[in-house]
Amino acid sequence: MKPEPSAQPQVWADGRQELCESLHYYRAYQGACYSTGGFVRGFMFDNVAHARDYVDSNVVISRAGGGLAKDKESGEMKAGRDQMENTIAQGLRNCISHCNPVVIITGVDNPHIPCMPPHQYCVMDYFKPTHIWFEKSGSNKIVRYRFEKFNTRQKSWWQPKDIREPLDLGSLQPPVENTCEICGKNSSQVYLNGWMCLKPACKAFWSLTATDGMPYEPDEALLLYDPRFLKQRTPWHNDDHEYPLTSNTAKLSGYSVPGEDTSQAFWLGMVCPQCGCCNSRLDWLGWQCQNPTCDFKREPPHTLIPALSLREPLWPVTNSYTLSRDTHSPLLPVQVSFAHGYRINRYVIPGIDGFIAHMIANRIVLEEAGGPDAMFEELQQVDIGLKRRPMPNGKLKGPNYCRHFAVNYGMPYKFIAATASHSFEGAARPITATRSRLNWAAQLLLAQASGRRAEEMGAQWKEKDFNEVLALGYFEQQKINYHDDGEHGLGPTIATLSLGAPGTMRIRMKARHYHGVSSAGMYDDAPPLEGCQQYAARKALQSALEALKISDPKAYNARRKQIPKQLKLKASGQAKDVLNMQLGHGDIVVMHGAELQRYYEHAVEHAGKLRFALTCRYIDPESLGDGDRPSYEVQSDMEAYDGSKLC
Repeated sequence: MKPEPSAQPQVWADGRQELCESLHYYRAYQGACYSTGGFVRGFMFDNVAHARDYVDSNVVISRAGGGLAKDKESGEMKAGRDQMENTIAQGLRNCISHCNPVVIITGVDNPHIPCMPPHQYCVMDYFKPTHIWFEKSGSNKIVRYRFEKFNTRQKSWWQPKDIREPLDLGSLQPPVENTCEICGKNSSQVYLNGWMCLKPACKAFWSLTATDGMPYEPDEALLLYDPRFLKQRTPWHNDDHEYPLTSNTAKLSGYSVPGEDTSQAFWLGMVCPQCGCCNSRLDWLGWQCQNPTCDFKREPPHTLIPALSLREPLWPVTNSYTLSRDTHSPLLPVQVSFAHGYRINRYVIPGIDGFIAHMIANRIVLEEAGGPDAMFEELQQVDIGLKRRPMPNGKLKGPNYCRHFAVNYGMPYKFIAATASHSFEGAARPITATRSRLNWAAQLLLAQASGRRAEEMGAQWKEKDFNEVLALGYFEQQKINYHDDGEHGLGPTIATLSLGAPGTMRIRMKARHYHGVSSAGMYDDAPPLEGCQQYAARKALQSALEALKISDPKAYNARRKQIPKQLKLKASGQAKDVLNMQLGHGDIVVMHGAELQRYYEHAVEHAGKLRFALTCRYIDPESLGDGDRPSYEVQSDMEAYDGSKLC
């Protein structure tokens, strides 16, 4: 059992995401090192450590990351290949040249930290990188780093309680430095066992000299660090300077600047000024410290972003039909029509029974009473319950949250926990108005696609009209990554209203269908679509493969393993986007067809300070389990918006 620390860390976190969102010097969601712009900013040392790594109150020695493989006998991660100096080592050399200290963070599972860290991740302090050299671990060459504490006047919280560090930096004689007789280059003596050349290209590399003059490699288990190497002090010109371990205070200017409080600084994490806990901003209204023993809370006031400020001077919106900025693959023919203030771009994907339609709004639509302009401003002035949604953790320690805010109304959608859904009764007007507007838009487009009269389509639609609204809110640089909306129980039609800053919606074929092979090497037996790899060859195989599936399942599975090799299919990479829709304020996107969600996926990014995306679906109540059904009744849309009366 490790001893207690002598003090508490100034900055700490229980999860990786909170750490990375709150700290300017560490934004590495995977890996030990964070570097940017040619400089290393921070290191995280946790459970993946080398046996010769070292930590005391003012010195850290570590192995460079990468090159590890699981040992078949012990199951431990060990060097699997020779390391070389990479961009991280070069970034550290830049730090040395420019006197840039780096921050070191320890995880609770770090075997070399001398005390028991009080939290999952604890920031240690700023350190000077001083030495980069090569050693051997087993049969492989590895890169090693030495760091010394930048400000030794600051107490090291990780020093064990009631135990004083026996030696200060610079209290011993300088380390031994010798010139190699073989390569003519200098190396420091790192270990008491003797001096060795540490230049990996030298024939004398990693060799001690026996009493008979013969070279031999040291027994790694017997290596002991030379205290002179450990405790040397490296003077820098900025030794007395202090650098902050916290930075994002997200201060408002006091001038009521629209968009200031929705900028990136206002959705990133914040280090609690009371307890030092790193906190992601999970609530639309502000930050709340997640430390159960702390009551810190901050809700910055919002300055209204007027809808008129959304108008682009170089892309004017008028009473005429708005020009299009969509781009698409030649595989996707576009059909353009104009109706009721909307330019309608309809895209049909070959092989898919359905369509994607982009309804681009003009000024008449935007400025109608209760329309998009009014809805955008109303959503800024009411609390509709937007929060960042937890996602599957994957390999991250601690919770993992999406990079947007969300709330669900109406029938529960599995994208949001059932307990987070709210009734339409009493909902803010933009929520119910969106549902009604998108019901009208979907009916209009389906009537156009089928050639049926609007009245006839309306009667059929009413039986399964949209019964759910998922509202997403985006601050600056937030986004939603590629996904599909093909969950069990969803209707074939999905519609989204975009309010606020412009967004870009990208459509691409899913990797499995595009490549025709899974990551496990099995052939994808779904009928291939135009635009996929080896389309003609895969199409020619389809009928025989389907027949084999029925007649001989065993041979069918064997054939699915053979086809990727036969056609040279590989699962790496992603398909290119086939459609990029530039979503303006007030635009509507309708995706129709279950096969569309099966084969394709979409992502959305936006370019401004604030954007809302309100998406409607029909969710079959029978598809919900007893525990997922709402306690309230989801009534039919009673507002009956009719955009055809507008113009």
